[in-house]
Amino acid sequence: MGGLVCQMQVTNSGRTIWNESFGSRAQELYSQIPNDSRVKRSLIFQADPAIGRVIFVATPHRGTSLAGGWIGAITIWLIRLPSNLLDEIPESMAHALNPRSQRAEVPRTLLPTSIHQLSPNSPLLRALDQLPIRAPHHSIIGDRGRGDSPNSSDGIVPYSSTHLTSAESEKIVPTGHQPLVDPRAVEEIRRILLLNLGIRDHRRQRQE
Repeated sequence: MGGLVCQMQVTNSGRTIWNESFGSRAQELYSQIPNDSRVKRSLIFQADPAIGRVIFVATPHRGTSLAGGWIGAITIWLIRLPSNLLDEIPESMAHALNPRSQRAEVPRTLLPTSIHQLSPNSPLLRALDQLPIRAPHHSIIGDRGRGDSPNSSDGIVPYSSTHLTSAESEKIVPTGHQPLVDPRAVEEIRRILLLNLGIRDHRRQRQE
């Protein structure tokens, strides 16, 4: 989830996320919700120009099926959105975010959580996948040592979800969903940090 938050920090959302989230009611709700609403500011935002480079580590850009399984179900049951945020969400918006509900009023505790947003069917992920990343970026991905990309997985996230064609580099390491346990992943981060600083990696040159 942290990788997705980082992706949003270097993305100009426009109204793409808003439109994906609310579908046919997007324009109606956009007109109803004040521009200073925290809900609107959460979905419509600009990239942070202070961020010059991003390293994505096992990031589920297109979600993971586990978010819709029993592990996800248990986690969703444990999560509750902050009450001060829930109070800002009108019933009309709650209905649009939970269209399957047949109830006259949708309990705000049933609104989508961060786990819902990790589903491959998440409107948020569908929207982000349409938007360019406004900073140089790199990917570090695990494949559990099977060497079978692009059909691989780190055990949690499939390669098809972590791969970005726009990435300046991609490093696949033989690990599960925690690539940083592998020294090769740590060395790749070091290489990228030096690149960002404009410093030649003399240690790598000596090895070559």
